[in-house]
Formats: sequence, C-alpha cells, structure tokens
Amino acid sequence: MPKLLIKNGRYINPKTNQDEILDILIENDKIADVRKNIELNGSTQIIDAKNLWVVPGLIDIHCHLRDPGQPEKETIESGTKAAARGGFTSICPMANTIPPIDSAALVEYVNKVNKKSGCINIFQIAAVSKGMQQEELTPFDELKSAGAIALSEDGKSFENLKLLRNALEYARMLDLNIVSHAEDSKLSCDGVVHEGYWSHKLGIPGIPSCSESVCVAREIELVRQTKGKIHFAHISTKEATDLIRRAKKEGLKVTAEVTPHHLVLSDEDIQDFDPNKKMNPPLRTIGDQNVLIDAVIDGTIDVFATDHAPHNIEEKSKSIIDAPFGIIGFETALPIYLKVFYHSKKMNPLEFIKKMTLNPASTLNIPRGSISRGDVADIAIIDPEYEWKYDVNTTFSRSKNSPFHMNKLKGKTIYTIVSGNIVYKNQ
Repeated sequence: MPKLLIKNGRYINPKTNQDEILDILIENDKIADVRKNIELNGSTQIIDAKNLWVVPGLIDIHCHLRDPGQPEKETIESGTKAAARGGFTSICPMANTIPPIDSAALVEYVNKVNKKSGCINIFQIAAVSKGMQQEELTPFDELKSAGAIALSEDGKSFENLKLLRNALEYARMLDLNIVSHAEDSKLSCDGVVHEGYWSHKLGIPGIPSCSESVCVAREIELVRQTKGKIHFAHISTKEATDLIRRAKKEGLKVTAEVTPHHLVLSDEDIQDFDPNKKMNPPLRTIGDQNVLIDAVIDGTIDVFATDHAPHNIEEKSKSIIDAPFGIIGFETALPIYLKVFYHSKKMNPLEFIKKMTLNPASTLNIPRGSISRGDVADIAIIDPEYEWKYDVNTTFSRSKNSPFHMNKLKGKTIYTIVSGNIVYKNQ
C-alpha cells in the first residue's frame, strides 16, 4: 500500500485537544506522523486538505442495517457505503434484525459479510434477551467474545425490569453498556406523533412525553441499584433530559444521545402528514428542541447519533398512521449538526467533533475516535462550508425515506479514509 500524505489540513483531534494546521502521514493502516510540513519523495499519494477539517472518522453508535432479514431495505454493503459518504468510519447497528442478533454466530455473520462487502467498520450491538422476547438473557460473554460492543433491545423498551436489573449486573461484570430505547409501550399505545396541540388539532393519535421520561426515571433507579451503566438512545423530551442531568450530577453511569431530526424538526412540521416525518420517538415541541440543544452544549447529552432507519418506498408511501417509524440519516447527519451547533456559533470545532468521535467511542469502549501517531488511520476530511442540495434519489442507501429531500445543506464529507484506504471521495 503506498503512503498517504494529507497536507495543509485543519487537524482537529479532541483526544489531544488539538486544533491547528498540520500534515498527517499514513503508512499501511496506521498514522505514522503528525506535524507541520511533512515532505516525502517516492510513491506517496497526496491529498491537499487546505481549508478542510481533518478529523477522526465519525462514529455512529445508533443505526439499523436490516441485515439479516430485509435486504430490500438495506444491506451491509449499501448501508456502509451511505455511512462512508456521510463521513462515518465506524457504525454500531442495532440488534433488531430478522432474526435478532442474539447469538455469537449472528455477530460473526455480520462481521463476515462486512469483511466481504462492507467498506467501513461495524461494531455490532447485540440483543439483551433471546429473540428480543425479554424472557431470558442472551449469553453476554459469548457475544462480547464474538465482537459485540454493547447490548440493546432498541425498537422495544424494557418492560421486564427484573430482566433489565439482571442485564445491568451481568453487563457490569463484562464492562458492557446497555443501550435503552426509553418508551413505555402502554403509555405510547397506538400513538403516531407527539401528543400535544398538533396531534389533537390534526386528529392523529399521540405519544405523550411521559412515555419516555417514565422509562428514563425507572431505569436510572436500576443503574443506582446495580452500579451498572446505561446509554439512553434518541432522547427527545425536556423531562427525560432533566432526569439524565440530575443522574449525572449524582455520578451515576448514565450517558445519552440525540438525533438530527429532533433538533431541526418539531411537531409543527407534521401538518403536511408526511410519513417521512414519522419517527420514534416522535418529533416533539420547539420547547423540547431548545432543551435538547442546551443539553448538548452543557454536556448532559454526550453523543450525536443518526438512528438511520431505512424503510422501502411501499411502506413509507402509506398514510402517516400506517407507515412504519423511522428515516434514513447517514448522509445528512453531519450538515444538520453543523447547522445547529457550528454555523450558529454555539460550539467550536473541537467541541463539535468530540460529539461525533471521541464521545461515542468512549461511551461504548470502541477503539477509535483519535488520530494521533500510532492510531488506526480512520479519518474524515470535511468541508464545513460546502453548500449542496440533498437529493434522496442519489443516496447510497437502498431506502429513500428522508424528510430532507431537496433541502439545501451546508457542510460535506470530501474524503472518508478507513484503515488508510480511501473508501469515499466526493466527486
């Protein structure tokens, strides 16, 4: 493999708190040197990164790939290509495939398929319970040995609290994190959108905020009891955010993530009945949205995720009542987060990049998130000022379910590099 030299880029490495103009030399799959004015002769590929950010490869700890079971929606090949286009070098797919990823053999299957047809790293999240039936725990030790990075029932809340208590204790012994989909299904019932003014006015069944906060409250109590750790996925409400903030102040091992759509869309946007604005948790109020933004800034919310959830056109062409929850998000996450936090001057580049690299890596103990000498050469080269229009028909995903079709965006990945190999280049 020829050497790869990245010249003149704005090197942003949250792990070392560096933000300066430096060159990066890559040899084989590792970062060989980081300093000013690296000059080499011979067979060296050079990328001129002037006016671009050179950052650790982005990490998404919450997505869905639909493999095994639903290749018409997404495959490992199509999903990893879409993720690479968005600057992600590592992703953590959830376990709710068909069948669920509840055995070492299925974790190994994902890794084998990814090695053959994927283009970025997959760190699989496995199921907490066998068949995701919440009756019997999966073999956590075997799953970890096979490569599982965390455990979750995402798509379902933990209704069996005794099982969750046992899971937290078992996972603590293995230093694994439990990822929680905090939603009380009895309170959500058959809800479709956020329960509030707009759901009542439009006559659409609602999902109340308390369906999330009730779960967060009781799961925090189990963390306190077990001294385990839990990561709350796609937090969407003020009440849940306040609970997480208090738990962190107590020193409990609790982390949380937010997703792009909850920061730029609200329940007011469902007036057009667009099924691509149906997601779970639902779009909440502008008040919730502002609380989430503040919580990101003050550190209550640790991680930017995508919750990339592909569904085919036939499903998403149904009414907002009947269509499935979820949208795709790999290719639009970065510019949306840039809009909310960087272009608005709410966060500096180091703080911003930390939420997409170092923080997700440390949350799930993923051996990535840094671009220092000796690290694996997983790198994203980003133009934060690049203006473009998102046409969902050009996505690498097999699904097209995005509410951001034809939106003007600012900020784009120019190169994605995995283990020293360029896996995506903006044309």
